[in-house]
Order: sequence, then structure tokens, then C-alpha cells
Amino acid sequence: MDNKDKIIKNPSPIEISVGTYHHPQSVLKDQRGASHGILFGTIESIAKQYGVKMSTKGPLYVYTAPKNRLQLFVEKLHFARAQFFEM
Repeated sequence: MDNKDKIIKNPSPIEISVGTYHHPQSVLKDQRGASHGILFGTIESIAKQYGVKMSTKGPLYVYTAPKNRLQLFVEKLHFARAQFFEM
């Protein structure tokens, strides 16, 4: 047995999903008081920025990515007070 057989490969990261009824072209604006209404961009552009995949299930928009990338995306939804839920 050579050294190549002993290498342990990391499994691909587990992807998680969140769903929302907001259209991907909806503009997210920071609703926190101290932010003075900073515009984050459209939901679609933020998802693309963080490498989040989008799909649809009827009227629902589903966003999927590994936990660390999805967390950054969800923070923007949260700060904009856009309703979302874990799938």
C-alpha cells in the first residue's frame, strides 16, 4: 500500500437551504437604524456574490449553499427584514 491510498479526502460540504417568497429582483435595503438605509442590491445579485444557488418550487424561491456562504446571504435577508425560513 503506497501513501496515496492513505490520504483521507474531506467530504464535500453539506449544503443547506432557505426559502422565501420574495422575488429575486427585489432590492434589499438595510433596515437597521445605524445603517441609514444602505442598499445591498437585489436578492439575485447577493446570491450570485456569495455563490448561492437559486431554484424555485412553485411560488417559493429556494437558495442553497454550504453553511458558511449561506449564512452571509441570510444575514443580508435578516438585516433587510425579508422573511425567510430554513428548508
